Amino acid sequence: MTEPIKTIEKSKKISAINKETIHQICSGQVVLDLATAIKELVENSLDSGATLIDIKLKDYGKTYISVSDNGSGVLEQDFEGLGLKHHTSKLREFSDLTEVNTFGFRGEALSSLCSLAELNIITRHSTSEHGFKLEFDHNGILKKKEACAREKGTTIHIKDIFKCLPVRAKEFYKNIKKEYTRAIQVLYSYCLVSTDTKITCSNSVSGKPPNLVVNTTSSSNILNNINTIFGKKSSNGLVILELLPPDEAMLQEYNLPSNIVMDFEWDCYISSCDHNVGRSTPDRQFFYVNSRPCDLTKVSKLINHTYHKYNNKQYPFVFLNLKLNKQSTDINVTPDKRTIFCTQERLILATLKFNLITKWDKLQGNLTATPVIELNFGVKRTISPTNADHPAKRLQTLHPISNTGHIGKKNVQYDDDNIQSDTINQIKILDSVEMPISILTIKQKLQERQNISKHAITSKKIKYKAQIDSNQNSKAENELKRELTKESFIKMEIIGQFNLGFIIARLEEDLFIIDQHATDEKFNFEKLNNETQLKTQKLIIPKSLNLSSLNETILIEHQKIFEDNGFSFKINAEAETGHRVELVGIPVSGYWQFGQEDIEELIFLIREGGMENEQNHIYRPSRVSQMLASRACRAAVKIGTFLNDNEMQKLIMQMAQMESPWNCPHGRPTIRHLLSLHLTCK
Repeated sequence: MTEPIKTIEKSKKISAINKETIHQICSGQVVLDLATAIKELVENSLDSGATLIDIKLKDYGKTYISVSDNGSGVLEQDFEGLGLKHHTSKLREFSDLTEVNTFGFRGEALSSLCSLAELNIITRHSTSEHGFKLEFDHNGILKKKEACAREKGTTIHIKDIFKCLPVRAKEFYKNIKKEYTRAIQVLYSYCLVSTDTKITCSNSVSGKPPNLVVNTTSSSNILNNINTIFGKKSSNGLVILELLPPDEAMLQEYNLPSNIVMDFEWDCYISSCDHNVGRSTPDRQFFYVNSRPCDLTKVSKLINHTYHKYNNKQYPFVFLNLKLNKQSTDINVTPDKRTIFCTQERLILATLKFNLITKWDKLQGNLTATPVIELNFGVKRTISPTNADHPAKRLQTLHPISNTGHIGKKNVQYDDDNIQSDTINQIKILDSVEMPISILTIKQKLQERQNISKHAITSKKIKYKAQIDSNQNSKAENELKRELTKESFIKMEIIGQFNLGFIIARLEEDLFIIDQHATDEKFNFEKLNNETQLKTQKLIIPKSLNLSSLNETILIEHQKIFEDNGFSFKINAEAETGHRVELVGIPVSGYWQFGQEDIEELIFLIREGGMENEQNHIYRPSRVSQMLASRACRAAVKIGTFLNDNEMQKLIMQMAQMESPWNCPHGRPTIRHLLSLHLTCK
C-alpha cells in the first residue's frame, strides 16, 4: 500500500524589514496628502521667523512644490540631520513637549518627504557668507552639498511627490484638484493667523503663466487678513465674540462647579445671525489652539448647532483662536498635530455656548428661532405653508396600523420558538388594512413556513436585519445598497398595492415595501437634475463678485457647470486676482431667485467633490435642488392613488434606471425590506 505523500511546509522565517521600506511605511503615515506636505513646509518657514513665504506649485503640486522664505536659514553644522528621522532642534526629553512654542517638533516632516519624493534644499544662515544647495537620498541622508548664491533664508524643492508609493501616487493623481483645493484651504488657516507675515502662493499649469492663488499683505491685524484673503465684503456682519464667564445655569448644564477657574482666553470673529450675512456652507470656519490650526470637532458642532437656532438656513464665518495653558493641552496626538486634547474641554464648551447665546440674543433682540419639527423617517423640515400638504405629512392618517407613518417595526424573532407567533402577527397586520391584493397569497406563503423542518430553517440566512424605524434608516439603506442591484428591481415580482400608497414586491424569499410617491418623485428628480438647464436673465449692470483667489480660479476653470445652472460671467484675465469675474446673468424660474450665495455654494460643492467625475456628475446649489425637488414632487404619483399592475411595474422598473433609488429628494425612504419568507437568521 502506497503511503500518502507528506507535504513539507516551507519555513516562513521572520526577518527584519529593511530600513528603507520601514522609512517609506512610516513616512506614508506622516505625510498623507498634498495639504500635509504644504502645511509642514509652511510651518518650518514660520518657525524660522520668516516674514516672507512664497509657495510655488506646478500642475497643482503634482509635478513640483517649492516653498521659499526669508527666515533664519540652517547652520552648516545641522545639514546632516535635516533629512534624518526623529532629528529636531525642538525636543530632547518627552517632557519638553509642554514647552513647545513652535508648529513642528517631531522631526519627521523633511525625513518623510525625502522618502516620498525627490527633495533638495537651498539655504543660507545669517552667519554664513553664502548659501548651500543640499541634495538628499530617499533615506534622508545628505548625498551632495555645494555652495551657491542666496539671500538669508531657505528654499525647499519637492519633485514628483508620492512617486515612491505607487498606489498613493495613483490616487493622488486621480484626485489632484480635490487635493489641491484642500491644501489651499489649509493654507488659508495659516494666512489668517500669521500676522506681520506676507504669504503668497501661485500655481502654473502646462506652461501657462502662474496663477496667483493667495497673496497676503503682512498685516498686523486678523481682520485685515480676512479681508485680503476673502475680499472686503467677507467682513460684513462679522462681530467680535467677547469672553464672559458662563452663568450658573450653563455651568450646571455642563456639570461644572460654580467656583471653577477660567484659565484661558480667545480671539474670535464670528458672523452675526442676520439672514443675509451667513454662508450657505461651512467652508470658512477656522479653529486654532495657541495659534496652531487644528480640528475642534465638538467646538465646530456646538457653534453651528447654536447658530441654526437663530439662522437655520446658513452657517457662520468663524475665526476662533483659543489661548490655553500649555500644561492643560496635549498636541502629541496625531502625526499632523491637528487633534488636540484639552483638560478644560467642558468649561470651554460651556463658556462658548453662553457667549454665543448672549451675543446672538442681543443682536436679534431675543427673537426665538423658527421652530423645526421632526417628520416621519427622521426628516427635519421647517414648519411653513409651502410643505404643509406634502404627502409625508399625511402618512399618519393613511396608515392607522402604526404611529410611525409606516407599516410598523419589523419585529420578527429569528428563533424556532417564535416563528409561529410572529407569523400570526404579520397576518394580523396585513388583515387590519384594506388592500387591493389577495391576503390569502401572503398568508399561504407564511403558513407554509410552519411546516418547514428545523434543519431547513437553520440552513437559511437573513440578508436584512434593520427594522423599519427612523433610527435605523442608515443601516437599512446600507443593507439595500449591499444586496440589491439594478437587475434586482427588474426581477421583482409585484404582489400588489398596500393602502393605496405602497407597493408590495417580492424578490426570491424577501418581501419589500415601496413608497409609490417617493420613488416616482426620486425618478422625476434625477431626470430633471440631469436634463434641466436653467434659463438665464441678463443683468442690466454687471456685478463684481469679489471672490477669494482660489474660488475665483475654480469658477473660471468650470464655467460650464455654472452655465448649466443658469449663471453667466464676464472674465477679465488682465484684472487683479480676486476681481477677474463679473456676474452678467442669473438663473430665473418662476418665483425662485438666485445670486452670489448660490454661486459660492456651487464653488464649495465643486471643491469638496473634486473634479475627477466632472463628466458624469451634476453639481447643483441646494436651492436649485429644492426647486427641482418641488417640481418632481408635484409631478409624482400621489399617495391615495390606485395603481394597476402595469403602473406598479413601471415604478419598479424606474428604480432600476436611477443612480440612487434609496431616498426621495426630501429624504423619505423609497424602499424598505418588509420580511423574509423563510423567517430565519444567520
